[in-house]
Amino acid sequence: MKALSKKILTACLALMIAIAMAVPAFATDYEGLTYRPYNVGFNSLNLLNVFRNEGDPVAEGKNLILYETTSAGVDQLFNEVYVSVQGMNGYVIQLQAQPDYAVNRSSNTGSAILYSWNAAGNIADSAFERIDRYDQPAFRLKYGASKDQYLCYASDSPWARVYFSKSGLNRWDC
Repeated sequence: MKALSKKILTACLALMIAIAMAVPAFATDYEGLTYRPYNVGFNSLNLLNVFRNEGDPVAEGKNLILYETTSAGVDQLFNEVYVSVQGMNGYVIQLQAQPDYAVNRSSNTGSAILYSWNAAGNIADSAFERIDRYDQPAFRLKYGASKDQYLCYASDSPWARVYFSKSGLNRWDC
């Protein structure tokens, strides 16, 4: 009987350790993410990427594109953070290496660009409403003239344009 009790106790202890180790993995759910186009049954290697030449500084106005890689680097890692700026709130997709910069809608072209998000005038084109559908999120702007436009990609291919559109509802795997 003692041997059976020890086995049950050991099994319970192992289960508790497994659960305790799983909790931190879920706690950082929106940090250090890569954003990929979502395709059923296909594991895309294209990631949301800051378009810049090697050695160029990260700066406002840099276009966002899809880039094919098997190992995400600083230009493909983002943090998804819920923020509030002067009464406007929503999710901001920050560049992990430079959190002052986030995904933003270019007023001139409708393209997705990297831009400073933490001012009242800028947050309108960076604050998203996260819409989860079938465990794959879509991102829709919440404020300003661009309200209700979705973060889209032209195709799931390297160098594809990332932009905003009312008609496009692209889902992201992140």
